[in-house]
Amino acid sequence: MSKAISTILWVAVAVIGGFMLARSFSTGPNVVELPGPSAENPPGAKIVDVPWEHLPSIDRFKLTDQNGDEFDSAKLAGKAYAVSFFFAECPSTCRDLNAQVQRLNQQLKNTDITFVSVSVDPERDTPEILNRYAQDYGATVDRWAFLTGQMYQLKQLGEQQFRVVIDRDHHNDNVLLVDKWGRYRDRFKWDDPYDMKRFLAKAKAVAAETEVPLKQTISTRNAMAGHQPADLNTVPFIREFRLTTSDNGTFYSKDMTGSVWIANFFFTSCPTICQKQADYLQGLQNRLGDQPTKIVSITTDPVTDRPEVLAKYAADHAADASRWIFCTGESALIPRVGAEFFSAAAKSGAHHASDLFVVDRWGVVRGKFDWQDSTAEAKMLELIERCWEEKTPHDYLQQ
Repeated sequence: MSKAISTILWVAVAVIGGFMLARSFSTGPNVVELPGPSAENPPGAKIVDVPWEHLPSIDRFKLTDQNGDEFDSAKLAGKAYAVSFFFAECPSTCRDLNAQVQRLNQQLKNTDITFVSVSVDPERDTPEILNRYAQDYGATVDRWAFLTGQMYQLKQLGEQQFRVVIDRDHHNDNVLLVDKWGRYRDRFKWDDPYDMKRFLAKAKAVAAETEVPLKQTISTRNAMAGHQPADLNTVPFIREFRLTTSDNGTFYSKDMTGSVWIANFFFTSCPTICQKQADYLQGLQNRLGDQPTKIVSITTDPVTDRPEVLAKYAADHAADASRWIFCTGESALIPRVGAEFFSAAAKSGAHHASDLFVVDRWGVVRGKFDWQDSTAEAKMLELIERCWEEKTPHDYLQQ
């Protein structure tokens, strides 16, 4: 009998070992399967290595705090902050979550970081309710803000920016860290002691940064970092995009982080305004001189404007490939890029516009200008100079 049990145990060990070996071979590139529990390696977590500029950026948001005042995330400019989602009526999980945040707040009392707890139940969680709730934890707005707002605002922040579910029936088990430069840096399971130790170490490191970590590789559990869903219909709002260049390469908007660039929409078969605009841009690239500002021209007629067509068009306008990029893409994608990223019409097919869009070093569209208007052109060039002078992604919020 004992021999039979011994044999069964050996078979079980072999099967489990074989499964683990096969799993190790199936692990994709740049994904680290953590070997065991530790402060750096919480059990069951996956750490993804991505360039810092590929981390999702968090846009400015405005909600209402526990005192009934407007909470503008611009006040967090240049400061690390941690976001979590809860609702006040929850007697268990949310209470435990906020007890954990209270401990983190105390442990990081000498670190310049703000905690932001956002309600997912705006109908019940009025500022008065949140104020009493905050008092239970000794929370003050300057250090730990409890926020509410209209449901569409909460969904814009939670679902579009952090990609978490916003409703009372779903408890979010993560604390989400945003760095001083406005990037969604990492996520941590609040009920995992190993991950909480990792949070403390990462929060201190992020708060201590003095320079934007451009071109640095970041290890993160943020599953969305550096990835774009294959099916664009699953994305509620385009915050980044990939297109195909005239040399069949890839243009990824996040790769422009750190550069100021100008974008426009056109199509090559247009015999009127698009030709005139291309002539203008040809002259502009020369007038910009040594300034590294780039121009990105996006066709609205991708069926006709294949890469080889764009390459000829670029050559006809003496485009410097290092600073003037021509892009095409899927017919369904380009209108969304125009509407959602640039807030502009970019209908697929015979459509053009006379606007030029200035995008700053942090991927924020800062303005649009009609190139045919000399006054608008002067303002555009002034904005470009100002964008280059900005040292952090939040400098413009202070203007």
